[in-house]
Amino acid sequence: MATPRSLAALATEVRAFLGDDRPDAVGTTVAGVLDQATGTVLTSANLPWLTGTNPAAALSAALGIPAVAVHDGNAAATAEAVLGAGRGHHDLFVLALGTGIAGAHIVGGELRRGAHGAAGEIGHTGPGTGRLCSCGRHGCLESSIGGAQLAARWSESRSPAGSSDGTRISNPAGSPPPGATDSPAGSPAGSPSGGARAVVEAAERGDPAAVTLLDEATTALSHGLLNVIALVDPGLIVVGGGLSEARRWIVDPAVAKVSRNATFHHVPPIVPAALGVWAGAWGATLAARDTLG
Repeated sequence: MATPRSLAALATEVRAFLGDDRPDAVGTTVAGVLDQATGTVLTSANLPWLTGTNPAAALSAALGIPAVAVHDGNAAATAEAVLGAGRGHHDLFVLALGTGIAGAHIVGGELRRGAHGAAGEIGHTGPGTGRLCSCGRHGCLESSIGGAQLAARWSESRSPAGSSDGTRISNPAGSPPPGATDSPAGSPAGSPSGGARAVVEAAERGDPAAVTLLDEATTALSHGLLNVIALVDPGLIVVGGGLSEARRWIVDPAVAKVSRNATFHHVPPIVPAALGVWAGAWGATLAARDTLG
């Protein structure tokens, strides 16, 4: 199913999916920063049309049932903490690797949202120099390891007329729909979704350009993980999202680089997510359940 481009289209997809079923409530994830008090999307780098909308209110009106919207990374993190790889752990950080890079810190079962609901946006941290990110800033982690940007860099390396590092590419041909942090159902096990998959497949064939590109991407990811460890000192890091399926080429090299480069850091166990591409959906379901008390 293609990513809906409006809330009306989303409501239509949900109605078609539900058929004759009528749930008590519905939850949806949002690739953007939410105002927790009003439910309004303050900003969405990968789905700009969402900015200023109220997904929960729109879905509730269209479906006639209570609805709730949850940040996609927070939804996946909550699900992994309650039902998945983080179950039973007091302090954990969940990282979702996909088109966007989302993170969330959970302590004692409580999601740390930050003063403005924007905590955990690790994908938009970085040195401030390098490729232009979808958020408009240079050098973000997402511009190195995000699925859409990874696919774009691979496409550029294949073409003599490719874009320069200053070109902003929000949705290169063949990449996953913007905003998707997980691979769609049906993606081959052990490989990321969409255009980023081509990089991994080329590396598997021994293509030196693909191997070099993934080495650069995993180096950036390792720096991001070390930043998380230095800032919040989690007891466990859970890594999920569509890109995490390529453990041999993405997750394992990044974890090895973390171990090699750690100095004062107490490196916690870094484990794969347990809920796969459905983590966000489970998190939205938990949020919808909570609206019913």
